[in-house]
Amino acid sequence: MKRTIIILILLGTALCGHAQTDTLVNTVTSDSNNHRVDIYIDLGLSAGATLFFGGDNPSPYYSKYGFSLQLPLMTHWKLSPHWKFSTGLRYDFNWNPLYYNVEPSGSWENSESQGLQFLQTPTTATQKAYAYISYLGIPVEFKWYPYAQYKNRLALALDFYAGYAVTRYFHIDNIPTPGSGVNHPGLTVLRSSAIQPWKLEVGLTLSTDVIGLTHGLRLFTNLLPTYKDPATGEKFYTSGVTLFL
Repeated sequence: MKRTIIILILLGTALCGHAQTDTLVNTVTSDSNNHRVDIYIDLGLSAGATLFFGGDNPSPYYSKYGFSLQLPLMTHWKLSPHWKFSTGLRYDFNWNPLYYNVEPSGSWENSESQGLQFLQTPTTATQKAYAYISYLGIPVEFKWYPYAQYKNRLALALDFYAGYAVTRYFHIDNIPTPGSGVNHPGLTVLRSSAIQPWKLEVGLTLSTDVIGLTHGLRLFTNLLPTYKDPATGEKFYTSGVTLFL
């Protein structure tokens, strides 16, 4: 019940509380052989709740939901009334609470090589983990407006995002001190090479812009593994749907 309430709160926030805004920086228009191309640059901000699917349930890296924040600096080419091409630079922040109670695996002294292992029955306090990953990368988007005269009412977009994880770590509650049997009650940061540094994401978005704010949903999958267990070498991939206003 507690997880259900959290998911509903996140969905409500995504649908009602956040926005994507665009700030026009510069506009250039090229008109050659009666073919008009509009070029403009904007700054954006978007956030949304993400529900993951196709996860490996026994995996300690499995997430049922999460939160994402994007800060893009984009250049757009309006190629025709129906088509727009965009690219630029984008910062993505992702917060995912992991589904299972976990504990660190590997050497305590070398936190950079730590992974996570699934706890069937925690022997100490409940240990809940959260993954924090932020990417900096290059997005490429092709957007199609099926109804040119009502361009803001419906848009379909295919996008690709190649990013590098500039920060990647886990937070784990109640980490026991080895050999002492004493738990740290506060939040402990565990950096881990289990989080893979590269992302190659493909997304399909359905959106509208009838009130000046882009809102809709995006289906996505990461073609590269998001996690790789340091001990077993097993790879874990992520896919999901993000709802944004």
